[in-house]
Amino acid sequence: MDSPDHEWLSLSQAAQLLGVHPTTLRRWADQGEIPVRVTPGGHRRFRRTEVLALLQDRVSVVRQQQTTGRVLADYALLAARQRLNQYPPPAWVSAFDEESRAEKRELGRRLMGLVMQHISAPDDDQHLLIEARSIAARYALNCVEAGLSAAQGLEVTAFFRDTITEVALQMPQLVHLDNQAQMRLLRKLNQVFNVIQISFVEYYEELVQDRHS
Repeated sequence: MDSPDHEWLSLSQAAQLLGVHPTTLRRWADQGEIPVRVTPGGHRRFRRTEVLALLQDRVSVVRQQQTTGRVLADYALLAARQRLNQYPPPAWVSAFDEESRAEKRELGRRLMGLVMQHISAPDDDQHLLIEARSIAARYALNCVEAGLSAAQGLEVTAFFRDTITEVALQMPQLVHLDNQAQMRLLRKLNQVFNVIQISFVEYYEELVQDRHS
């Protein structure tokens, strides 16, 4: 009889211990990321010790991602400020009054915090993507009130997207990540900004239609 240390766990039990959806654990098992035993009845079973080992690995990865996210946020905010202080500044900067610029800076901080959280999350978090849509809505309203076109508004989101991506590719802390970690980072960056840019256009069009109706 197996000792408690070698207790077999069901798919749902192992997924709960890891804090992931059973579908995610099933995919990991199919990809060979964790050993799995299939019973004659077709049910997956996982050794507790192997699940705990994977959990420890995941904790280490998450800690590394959190540190990476914080460093990326600091570097990107600095780079954004330096770019905005260049002469001549981007054309869209002059379209905003001081109050709008203050709100834009606050939205920028929210955006950087969101990106940092999304990078640090072990799996895609839909709540963070909802927050991305909220930021996009505020950007859209800000741009409509400033008289910017949708294309000009997209330049603002592209400015932050380019800044963050370039910083991510140049940071020494990220250059030494393995290819898989770098690809995951860029995928998460793209996911956030895809949501923001698509949502921006949707909200912008709705706001313009409401003003003309």
